[in-house]
Amino acid sequence: MSNFLSENSSNQNTNKQIAVLGAGIIGLSCALQLQQVGYKVTLIDQDEPGLGTSFGNAGLFAYYSCQPLTSFSALRSIPGMLLDNESPLSISNGYLPQLMSYGWHFTKACTSTRYRKGSQAMSALQKLAPAADLDLFTISNSLSLIRSQGSLALFSSKAGFEKYQIKELTERKRLGVKMEYLSHAEVQEIEPNLSSFHEGGVYYPSSRHTVSPIALSQSLFETFCQQGGQFIRQKVKKLLPDNNGISVQTALQNKHFDQLIIAAGAASKNLVLQLGLTIPLVSERGYHLMLDEEPDIIKRPIGWVDTSIFITPMTDGIRVAGTSEFTDPDAAPSNIRSETMLNHAEKMLGRKSQLTKTWYGSRPSTPDSLPVIGQCKSDKRITLAFGHGHLGLTLAGITGKLVTQLVDGQKTDLDMEPFSPERFM
Repeated sequence: MSNFLSENSSNQNTNKQIAVLGAGIIGLSCALQLQQVGYKVTLIDQDEPGLGTSFGNAGLFAYYSCQPLTSFSALRSIPGMLLDNESPLSISNGYLPQLMSYGWHFTKACTSTRYRKGSQAMSALQKLAPAADLDLFTISNSLSLIRSQGSLALFSSKAGFEKYQIKELTERKRLGVKMEYLSHAEVQEIEPNLSSFHEGGVYYPSSRHTVSPIALSQSLFETFCQQGGQFIRQKVKKLLPDNNGISVQTALQNKHFDQLIIAAGAASKNLVLQLGLTIPLVSERGYHLMLDEEPDIIKRPIGWVDTSIFITPMTDGIRVAGTSEFTDPDAAPSNIRSETMLNHAEKMLGRKSQLTKTWYGSRPSTPDSLPVIGQCKSDKRITLAFGHGHLGLTLAGITGKLVTQLVDGQKTDLDMEPFSPERFM
């Protein structure tokens, strides 16, 4: 807990009121860490904490993921992926107008210079993430929900594995990611219950996973409440900055705060529009399935790189997570997505599995793969923290720490310019 405390801040902050919009893993992390430096924090969300997108992730703390998804090779692969019903990428025709601005900024981010800068920024963020997460787990007494068994990324063919080593894995090594290459036999030795669908892969020893994403969110929320935090379960209608602070208007009340944090995931886009800020944030839907399997049949999260599918051992079975579906958050789910994921998972496990639950939710994704973390230049009383894409769980701890440093006027642990809310203007 001492890592978050500032001797000069906790006393002077005791009367300052902060609202955090969004009770997912990012908002919970921000709220809890702001408490540690003495702020009175109110969390506001229309749903129960942790039941949004944070509920459905793969449970993986992917500290190795330090490269943006933006590159010209990725851009060239999109048409072929869209023509393949079993590919991990799909785009709803009705959502195409929403993707126009996103697509323009994505293309610009694919230049070698911007890709390199994006990699450097994400790598700097990821290097700070493990320690920040550990502090967060300690504060919330949630270490019992965390496992440190690393993770595996496996490949269908030796040729595919070797091709991936040439660029992606060489880049990760250059950026300081710890990894070990494993043969088929070496993988089977540490995960004997896998089928022979692969030809080896990569072991990332520093990865962690949670056995229950919802229990982790609930643990953060319970600690927040025990320390005096307030929770309002209402939908935010309007944000009204004035000379004395910011009013947050819901359907039932209007409350005034000294500062505001917007950490509402995909819903953040419309909230910041009220402040005159346009961010090309899109809804990137992901799915998860729960299989009625004993959790201990695998020891760690295992990804099949060719399909973008992860299987993770959790308290209530094996979770299958993955895919990227660009569609309206309220659109009906795709049965094809779920069926494809189930087929892939059964190939990985080498047998038919009983499906117990399905879920889908919208990740908040930015064109350059970097989250939005920073204070609005037009109003420093408003801090943004969203757009983490596939890495919301991984980057929750460090995002909360950086937001706290910004709000508290402390020197941040890294350069915040690459994550600026105004970078798309």
